[in-house]
Amino acid sequence: MVAIHNRALNQAQITQNFEAGVGERFYLLFSVEHLVSVPDSYVLFEASQFDSYSYLFNKPAFISLDASQDPDQLRIRGLRIGINGAEAAVGQAYAPLDRTVTAAGYEPATGFGLADIGTVVALDKGPAADEFFLTFEQIGTQSHPYVEPAPAPLPPPPDADPAPQVGLRTFEEISASMSAMTGVPAINANVADTYGRVRQQLPTVENIEGFLSSHQVGAAQLAIEYCNELVDDAAARAAYFPGFDFSAPAAAAFDTPAERALVTGPLVTRAVGTGLTTQPSAAEVTAEVDALIGRLTACGAACAADRTEVVVKAACSAVIGSASTLLQ
Repeated sequence: MVAIHNRALNQAQITQNFEAGVGERFYLLFSVEHLVSVPDSYVLFEASQFDSYSYLFNKPAFISLDASQDPDQLRIRGLRIGINGAEAAVGQAYAPLDRTVTAAGYEPATGFGLADIGTVVALDKGPAADEFFLTFEQIGTQSHPYVEPAPAPLPPPPDADPAPQVGLRTFEEISASMSAMTGVPAINANVADTYGRVRQQLPTVENIEGFLSSHQVGAAQLAIEYCNELVDDAAARAAYFPGFDFSAPAAAAFDTPAERALVTGPLVTRAVGTGLTTQPSAAEVTAEVDALIGRLTACGAACAADRTEVVVKAACSAVIGSASTLLQ
């Protein structure tokens, strides 16, 4: 509340207005004589209309209008406010209340304070028609256990757009995967240079619906560089493709299925997942790479001297730059 005056107020007037509070206050007396053995006994509230939508209940107290009464050892627990035949859905600040009225704390003029807090209850029909009542979990020897109402069942979730079951590896995950598949460190100078150039071209989020053709081009460039470094290192390629003769011309090096398997086998083993719910078929990947090798060696005896290494690099790039690496 903001109050504007046409003259300055002194401190006594300010204090008086502050203590008066907002709006008109009433004392509401709820008779409990029929529940306890104390004549003319009530639960007293300070009450006011808080705003256009609610009431303020404040400072409940137990009191008897019979000044000769001196109630003692009267327990009051779980007090709730009701309005128009139903307990208020919100504003039950006194539900945790558990006090015992004692003769030592009881004053005939003010009664026995039960709480120093207030609560707000929603207005229903308006001040002229709203009727209030109280309920107790226990008052004196009377008890009525409170049962929390069952919550309303949740509505069925709305039907959302189908979500993809697979996602994309992001740029740093792609590079790390290719490094693990080839054994070439990501800090290799040529690899790091290529990665720096194509990083912005690689996926930045895992949502498969954001996949672009530029992502595939960037991944292919990075895969080619990893495979270049692998095949150009004599010791690394010998360990990766044991038994394969890199010194043989292309027409002889890939002449038989067994010789081609010396290339396709290690690539599929290292780059194609196993035991996954969704994964490429190792046999299908092998067949595709085998067919690629066949096309690249169709030149026969006319193939260039370095054709064998080029074919292995191409097969390597095709496998580690494929969906088996990009998808997860």
